[in-house]
Amino acid sequence: MKRNGKELILNVMDHNPVELIPWVPYTGVHAGFLKGFTAQEVLQDADKLLEALLEVNNRYLPDGQPVCFDLQIEAEALGCGLQWASDMPPSVISHPLGNTNDIPDRMISREDGRIPVVLRACRQLREQVGEHTAIYGLFCGPFTLASHLRGSQLFLDMVMNPQYVNRLIDYCSRIAMQMAGNYMDEDCDVIAPVDPLISQISPKHFDQFCSAAYTEMFDLIRARNKASSFFVCGNAIKNIEVMCQTGPDGISVDENVDLVAAREITDSYDLVIGGNIPTTTMMMYGTPEETAQYVFDLLETIDPRRNFILSPGCDIPYSVPAENVEAAARAALGPEGMRR
Repeated sequence: MKRNGKELILNVMDHNPVELIPWVPYTGVHAGFLKGFTAQEVLQDADKLLEALLEVNNRYLPDGQPVCFDLQIEAEALGCGLQWASDMPPSVISHPLGNTNDIPDRMISREDGRIPVVLRACRQLREQVGEHTAIYGLFCGPFTLASHLRGSQLFLDMVMNPQYVNRLIDYCSRIAMQMAGNYMDEDCDVIAPVDPLISQISPKHFDQFCSAAYTEMFDLIRARNKASSFFVCGNAIKNIEVMCQTGPDGISVDENVDLVAAREITDSYDLVIGGNIPTTTMMMYGTPEETAQYVFDLLETIDPRRNFILSPGCDIPYSVPAENVEAAARAALGPEGMRR
């Protein structure tokens, strides 16, 4: 069967049965590693970012791929200080709302911070590979963005000052929807908020602070005829159902989540689930044979022909051996041939 990755991903997101196994490697700064670029270079230079993304496309043969995986872009544009490293995305080191109960009124534009770098690379990537590869626009979800702006005080606020948290999440959701709009303006195929800190709150708190924001966000994405995916990190199994109830087309989980248990929940809502090859224990420290065997075993635990996308559990670390990612790709693209 002739393979067009973009058509395959969009068919899966439409909840149609497929004959092939869709494969989406989340290569953030790891894309730079393939070309010898540091994280700083690949996340600050549109030309180097594009070069690295094209190497990913050529080497890993993805059906879909993200433009970048950096959850600090919006925070930086809103005034958070960053600490850079050569082999990972930057970390937020200052929180402009840490000592105030004010809510900003500033919104972001396409020209703020590193947003132009990402959007330019997005546009050029789509022009070069968009006919056969689904382009993913990833951005920071509102709860994690609120933590960037507020710091660890946010978790105390959830108990002591819930009204402020609701106002802050509302503000951050408007920022997130601006980024979603930017990616939709660039004609990305899958629009995907990434909100790792959701795994650290209860379903009750998700309903209280995040549910309305995400429901509005996914309604907006659907109104513009784009597919959506909701990324969460950590052991978020307790929140999978409340995440499903906000109406995304799919949910992506990491290696800490029991995929079979999560799949039972997402199937009950007829949603796609993506995951969840371990990025450290397997892709970083395993061998190509072990990585391929893990993929085979994973595919035998679930039905991969409907509402499923094979992917790493999270952003692939910078220096993961390319041979291991290639082994996962071969296992996804032609498992029967690789078995032989």
